[in-house]
Amino acid sequence: MVVVSFDQFRGDYPRQFEAVFPTQGGFRRLMKEGATFTSCRYEHANNITGPGHATLLTGCYPARTGIVGNDFCDVMKGRCGYCAQDTNGIFSAANLRVPTLGDLLRKRSSASKVIGIAIKDRAAILMAGRSATACVWYDAAGRRWTSSAAYPQPPWLRGLNTTVNADRYVGATWTPIVASDRPDSVDGEGAFPGGTNAFPHRILDPSHPKFMASVLISPFSMEMLFDATKQVIDRERLGRDAAPDILCVGVSTTDYAGHVFGPDSREVQDMYARADRHVANLVDHLDRTVGRANYVLAVTSDHGVAPIPEIIQRQAEQQRATIDAGRIREVEIQTRIDSALSKIFGQLAPGTSYVREIFEPSIYLNWDRLGSAEPHRVVDATVRAVASHPGIGIALNAEAIHSGVRPSAIDDKTWSYIRHSTFAGRTGDVVMYPKQYWIIGGNAATHGTPYDYDRWVPMMIFGGGTSAATYDDECAPVDLAPTLARMLGLDLGEVDGRPLPLNTPTRRRR
Repeated sequence: MVVVSFDQFRGDYPRQFEAVFPTQGGFRRLMKEGATFTSCRYEHANNITGPGHATLLTGCYPARTGIVGNDFCDVMKGRCGYCAQDTNGIFSAANLRVPTLGDLLRKRSSASKVIGIAIKDRAAILMAGRSATACVWYDAAGRRWTSSAAYPQPPWLRGLNTTVNADRYVGATWTPIVASDRPDSVDGEGAFPGGTNAFPHRILDPSHPKFMASVLISPFSMEMLFDATKQVIDRERLGRDAAPDILCVGVSTTDYAGHVFGPDSREVQDMYARADRHVANLVDHLDRTVGRANYVLAVTSDHGVAPIPEIIQRQAEQQRATIDAGRIREVEIQTRIDSALSKIFGQLAPGTSYVREIFEPSIYLNWDRLGSAEPHRVVDATVRAVASHPGIGIALNAEAIHSGVRPSAIDDKTWSYIRHSTFAGRTGDVVMYPKQYWIIGGNAATHGTPYDYDRWVPMMIFGGGTSAATYDDECAPVDLAPTLARMLGLDLGEVDGRPLPLNTPTRRRR
């Protein structure tokens, strides 16, 4: 079983970019010959990398996985940290509170192999789980593929670094591979490291401090990942004996580029045209080495993405309309909180704050500085301060979420998404989400909200006897793990997803 997650692959992209896919054997083949679910949406609100990848192979929302963000504070452990590191700083799945599909497979069959590979460590780790036989990612600082003490060191890792590395792209230039009517340079897009927002984009000299950034944001890092993935399939001889194997692939390049250039850019369009080639080559490789009947390939994503607010504002103005869109800086939220709490609980010393951390959507308060203040007064005042920002749409006391008391201003579905994202002891004292079309942070485009553009992702399942069909029924990424578990004859236990109706003739098809 091969699960490929294209980071920041929004649900409308497969059809939107279909006209520029350069092959018939990539995404087009998956949509034509496999099962395609056109209405697949995350049912949690914190749609970012860590929570999304933890969901895919566990079948559980963040409320069960405990992965409420890429970073979070853990009250029980008394520390704040990264989602894919343990208390000793070792990269691992120690924070994941439920088993992955691979964990359960390894428990049943020690001969089975479970491997995670990605550019981002958290993508590989949170999909593969604690029991992976190998888990590798690309260390940008060290310019090498690496792993950690939490996993067995694969014998092929040194060879992988010799044959697949960033050095081969020194001086390379990223130019579009397909013709497009999209404008190349749009005010509001970010710039390529060391360059502009217009093609061509040149990889920087290795001595430049942004050399690795230029490689990671370019399609060359995606090429590295797929080259490495094929080597792993061959060196581990995956799928070639009676024991089933699982390979998890996290394509992080698409997220890096999406944050810089935005979803409507020519760069993102070209990135997915190139991704189409890689999917076609992967399918061909699996057909040759494993055989179509002997593998299942699932292609999906960890989250979608919002449009660049400045661009949609300008587009609306050109149509003599108005869209309430904008961006929020974390410091603006912190300043409002400190100002409000200082009036009630006393002025702060210079350089200090009542805010311990802001890891969207969570705000963690600095209780050491609040002394004997009544917690409910502190949190209520914080909620009011956050809600006073014109770009904030939702500000909630986390205790109210835990209690299940839905505010009348929040609809039932959005409330359920927020509750699915909340884990007691890890979610902050206050939870905030921007208004629709507002984003938090300095990236040109980003994600992390309960809105459709962040929740909607592709879901394609191909091979292994899966019949060709397009399903318009609503489903969710939590359904992927139960679907694959059913194929493997594994019991996931109590999870939030349900098996997808593959090969069920009663479902609507195109």
